[in-house]
Amino acid sequence: MYVEMEDLHVPEHVSYSGSPFGNLVEKTFSDERNIGFQEPRENRARHTPHYVYVLDIGDDALLARIHLIRSAQKAIYLQTFIWTDDESGRYVAYELVQAAKRGVKVKIIIDLWKSAGPPALMAYLASAHLNIEVKLYNPSALLIKPSVLRMIPELALRFKQVNQRMHNKVFIVDDRMGIIGGRNYENDYYDRGEKRNFKDRDVLVVGPVVRDMTDSFSQYWAFKLSVPGRDLIDVGRLIETRNGFEQFDSKEGLQLHGLFDDMDHLADDREYIQKKFVDKAFRVGRVKFVADRPGKNDSAGLTGGGIATDELFRMLSHAQKDIVMQTPYLVLDRTLLRGIKKLRGRRQGLDILISSNSLASTDHVHAYAFAYKQKKLFVKYLRFRIFEFKPVPRDIVAMMPRYGLIKTVEPADTKNNGQGGSLSVFSDGNRMESQERHLCLHAKSFVVDDKMVWIGSFNLDPRSAHLNTEVGLIIDDEAVARAVKENILRDMAPQNSWTIGKYKNVPVISLFSGLLANALRLVPIIDIWPFRYTTCFELKEGKDVVPYYHKNFYDNYETVGSFPDVRFNLRDIETMLLKAFLGIAEPII
Repeated sequence: MYVEMEDLHVPEHVSYSGSPFGNLVEKTFSDERNIGFQEPRENRARHTPHYVYVLDIGDDALLARIHLIRSAQKAIYLQTFIWTDDESGRYVAYELVQAAKRGVKVKIIIDLWKSAGPPALMAYLASAHLNIEVKLYNPSALLIKPSVLRMIPELALRFKQVNQRMHNKVFIVDDRMGIIGGRNYENDYYDRGEKRNFKDRDVLVVGPVVRDMTDSFSQYWAFKLSVPGRDLIDVGRLIETRNGFEQFDSKEGLQLHGLFDDMDHLADDREYIQKKFVDKAFRVGRVKFVADRPGKNDSAGLTGGGIATDELFRMLSHAQKDIVMQTPYLVLDRTLLRGIKKLRGRRQGLDILISSNSLASTDHVHAYAFAYKQKKLFVKYLRFRIFEFKPVPRDIVAMMPRYGLIKTVEPADTKNNGQGGSLSVFSDGNRMESQERHLCLHAKSFVVDDKMVWIGSFNLDPRSAHLNTEVGLIIDDEAVARAVKENILRDMAPQNSWTIGKYKNVPVISLFSGLLANALRLVPIIDIWPFRYTTCFELKEGKDVVPYYHKNFYDNYETVGSFPDVRFNLRDIETMLLKAFLGIAEPII
């Protein structure tokens, strides 16, 4: 299963004279030494003070990465699910090559299952410098972009293995500083998308727990499914011919279109980095890194869970008062449903609030179709309070400061009952994109009782639970938990999200409608019966925010239809969702 495991730790002392993060490194590793090396390293990592900074803004998340790349002294390890050949992808690649030329050892593992563009960027990274090594996780037919004809036998003979993807997003510098969260390497994750940008979240951490991240990276680096980039057929062919990627050898040839001119300066501005990140970092006592093993579970089917699934539900099971979640996709299979039902059974009064995407903001129609089918279950039986994100929220400039620099679009407060709206959207069978610039939720965070927070790559859906390998950082600190919760609650606020609630009046044939809806839920087609149980609501001007089960809810809110801000009629939307639901569901969603 593994090749010989390489020790990737950096044991020697590392100083950072050019970075204010050096002070945090000295403090936290000095604290660790004071605890004493007689303690196991995992215990020291959990109890030694660490420093964390939550990266809620895409531009900040990229700036932090570029600064840390330029500050690295010994090693950079990077894991990601997507690396797109666009301006952001090329910019990060260029910076990594410059670090390698300074003598920094750079190792990269990429899944690339959903990456866009030709293999030129991978060929460049795999051949740019002897200090850079690139591996691709579980490539199909040893190609970055296999054809449909090549994929058919792959799916027929290795269906589970093909679908078992590495969804980890980990960035490690010198075994001392790291970033973990939901962001991949593409313009959309760093506030530079032309139409869609992701509202995402990472956490930058300084301290001994980063060594646990290195341990996990080492396992993936040595795993049999991690294939050297040079061994891929299309990448190897480009490297051999040296044709198609020479333009990446110079910064001028990267075609960055001026998107990073300000960042180039700020990344080297010590005073700015100090004020932006270091001064605002939280000093925390208890942190824990969680990672699935490469290859996930060994069950014969498409279920079986994993370490991340177990650890997340263990954390959620401690909730006494409330759980505040943010997840792009909200889909429960039997395993996830069973866990939530047990939790609900033990804590009847537990308040569960969930921030997720609306149809107008989502990037994944398949996932939304499944969530749409489960709405009655969520609201009636699990008592979820669901808030669906608006594609152009009122607070968009606070969420994405670069928004005002790119294009001015008046946020919409359209009330259209699902029959029209200000955003025109289309479906390519996999994702929805708006003709206007908009935001899509991509953050994966879970806050328990204002005390503990999980930030990582885990979506609340079957793929994360059973198939994709995932990572997360659990921070046991009230200040950090409150900060993340406040950010999510802002996303849930009426100006930024619609509230999901039960229809006030159900037609006369409600009994028949309910029976049919329940029957359809048992068969593999979407419930498109027109008498829906839930819909989206908008807060009336001057009214107070209350939950959907409050006695004043219908006085305070008005319905805006199931699919606000989507410019199709109801029949077209339901047909589109039906097609998405009946399509290849990758494989569960």
